[in-house]
Amino acid sequence: MKAEMRQQPEVLAALADRWPTLTAQVAALLDSAPPLGVAFLARGSSDHAALLGRYAVEVQTGLPTCLVAPSVATAYGRPPEGFRGWLLVALSQSGRTPEIVDLAHRYADAGARVIGVTNDGGSALASAAHLSIALEAGPETAVPATKTVTGQLLAVLAVAAGLAPGGLTQAQAAALPEAVARVLADGESADRAARRLADHDRLAVVGRGACYPAALESALKLQETTGLMAHGFSTADFRHGPIAVCGPDAPALLLAGSGPADADTLDVRAALAARRAPVLLAGTAPDADLPWPALGHLGECLPATVRGQQLALATARHLGIDPDQPAGLNKVTLTN
Repeated sequence: MKAEMRQQPEVLAALADRWPTLTAQVAALLDSAPPLGVAFLARGSSDHAALLGRYAVEVQTGLPTCLVAPSVATAYGRPPEGFRGWLLVALSQSGRTPEIVDLAHRYADAGARVIGVTNDGGSALASAAHLSIALEAGPETAVPATKTVTGQLLAVLAVAAGLAPGGLTQAQAAALPEAVARVLADGESADRAARRLADHDRLAVVGRGACYPAALESALKLQETTGLMAHGFSTADFRHGPIAVCGPDAPALLLAGSGPADADTLDVRAALAARRAPVLLAGTAPDADLPWPALGHLGECLPATVRGQQLALATARHLGIDPDQPAGLNKVTLTN
């Protein structure tokens, strides 16, 4: 896991170098008829990348955007007939998850244009798509996905940038590898934070806007690597009731960057203090326990996600757990 995490700046730099090609390919696919809406299809970590894509597309274009519930078609038998003229972005790190491949075919048959985002450009998902975006991150063998996740995050921002003006620029994309490298160079912050988590068995991970997908992914990484009952929340939803789970024995990890939604996450600290809940702050504030560089755009989700990876790895090591082989988990989950 540590070795694959350290490969992320290189993987992201290669994707940023391809930025003009990727955005032009997306624009060309949709040139004859702009999409009526954009749907994202994914499971697990890929679903968190899809959520960032949804934010980017909605903010940039105003198009109707959704996350597909695969079971609607696979379990309940409802065909995706209403998605004619839509764009479907299907994400799978391996490109081999049966239901994702199956639904990519079904949406294409129903008249949607399909973009496949996968690490393997020769996979079944890549073959099912009208346009394949291969991450080209190299083999990923640790069960907790790291470099393919941040690769997917950058890939969905490229898709959004190809849809309409106003998306992430190539210069902004090219600055992300350095931002991630700076986070990776600071392992001490993660070690200190891991020591503070060691005596707890449950944790709320909270973020909003660009930090919400990172909060969900960070919670998943902690679950996978340590068995900690970590749960990710939108800050707004957290205020509506789940904050009640936090107290002296249940800390909160807050992710707050430099975007317009992050002040709300910083403000929730007062309510947590009233509950005497320990708080770890990750973000761009001067007092952040787990800092990352302020970027001012949705790409901040990437260094935020890497901070979550670091914390999961450090916590697993502190607890004497092998993060590369979590008990009862497989690298590829073949859901149908």
